[in-house]
Amino acid sequence: MSGSELYFVPSADLLGLSRELLLVAGGVVILLLDAFFPRARTAAVPLALLTVLGAAALPTGGDTPTPSFGALLTQDGVTSLLGVVILIATFLCLLASNGYLRRERLAPAEYTAILLWCAAGTLLMLRATELLTVFVALELFSICLYTLAGYHRRNVLATESAIKYFLMGAFVSAFVLLGIAILYGETGTTKVDEIALALNFSGGLTPAAMWGLLMLVAGFGFKLSLVPFHAWAPDAYQGAPSPFVAFFSVAPKVASAVVLIRVLEIGLYAEDGGNWRSLMALLAAASMIFGTVVALVQRDIKRMLAYSGIAHMGYLLIPLASWDGSAWTSIIVYLLAYALMNAGAFALVSALYDTTDQPHLIDSLAGWGYRFPGVSIALTICLLSLGGIPPTLGFEAKYLVFVEAVRAGNLWLALLGAVTSVVGIFYYLRVVYVLYMKPETAAPRLTIDFETRLAGAIGGGGVLLLGLFPDWILGLIQRLAVG
Repeated sequence: MSGSELYFVPSADLLGLSRELLLVAGGVVILLLDAFFPRARTAAVPLALLTVLGAAALPTGGDTPTPSFGALLTQDGVTSLLGVVILIATFLCLLASNGYLRRERLAPAEYTAILLWCAAGTLLMLRATELLTVFVALELFSICLYTLAGYHRRNVLATESAIKYFLMGAFVSAFVLLGIAILYGETGTTKVDEIALALNFSGGLTPAAMWGLLMLVAGFGFKLSLVPFHAWAPDAYQGAPSPFVAFFSVAPKVASAVVLIRVLEIGLYAEDGGNWRSLMALLAAASMIFGTVVALVQRDIKRMLAYSGIAHMGYLLIPLASWDGSAWTSIIVYLLAYALMNAGAFALVSALYDTTDQPHLIDSLAGWGYRFPGVSIALTICLLSLGGIPPTLGFEAKYLVFVEAVRAGNLWLALLGAVTSVVGIFYYLRVVYVLYMKPETAAPRLTIDFETRLAGAIGGGGVLLLGLFPDWILGLIQRLAVG
């Protein structure tokens, strides 16, 4: 063709993008069905669930790194496993959302379509090895997060929290973009591995490159709700629809953790790495201490889980304080455990409170362990796992990250993590105490739908079974991610 060229996308590249394409197509189909067949709108959530299951079942290759789209994306064992973790959080969110959307009379098609596109964005960022691709994926799922956080437009609290999250998120996006621009100016490339090589060959990190990397750390520390980038989390979690927080509190953190590790590896490769490991240790310690202490005084269960999530991201950073590329097992196990127990807890919380514009007070659950035994047992297991109590997967996850700290000589960080974990057990057991030990209060009649019960059963049952029999998941991670 004169004056132009045809661009052919190799079939292997499209196959590698099959999960994301399926999720995007599923959202489009749901919106079209809602537009042309309004009576079929009740099928939106079931169709979205089938789409997520289909995406999880698609083959993604083996454990050998497979670049695609000119090495802008990569697929390996780590991204495959963590992609499944993101899809688990999406599945649990959709299960819990069905009853919530009916109860609140909210349109299901737009909600499910945006959620599927949000999941596609997180999967894309998980696999991105080029910073502009990371930014595009970040903006894709961030816009979806802002929309869903304020999806309940009749709820003033949801609108307020969504605006706060949007304003802070937009500010952080500018930080990320500026960091990318600085690194490009210093190295002439935006590919992560090429940035590391260029900085290494030029004699190490320049002051400008250091600032660029710190801006990226700040940006993805915001998505992980690490101290001091955490201020948005409690308000956003409290105001957003509770089933959506099952996704909101997990999936973006999975993708952001991987990008943060890639940014850390740039700094480690470009210099001796002592300062970068110390920075990760400082962020981990501050997040564990602050999240645990502030969660102790919370009376709203969603805010309590938000602050405990800050502490959990501190535990996740412990292996990064001694990062040498060999701690993927502990990272993946921790993210899997967090997805099951945190998403399961928020899914169940969404069913136990009949109001969305009032605080979700812990004392309101007094005596409900006997009124809703199945739901309460599942919630109890999720909370015990969040507290790191054996034999749950939460205990196994914390044990693995503490072992990494001891192996690397960061005994103080392991001891600090152990102390904050013990202190944190108090606010998880306080919910269990209220459920079973306090006299029952007058409560509205609640009808907890089957889908929410199933979401809680998957979350609670998953952390219990994998905690009792961890060899299967550990073997799978060793085979696919570690080799």
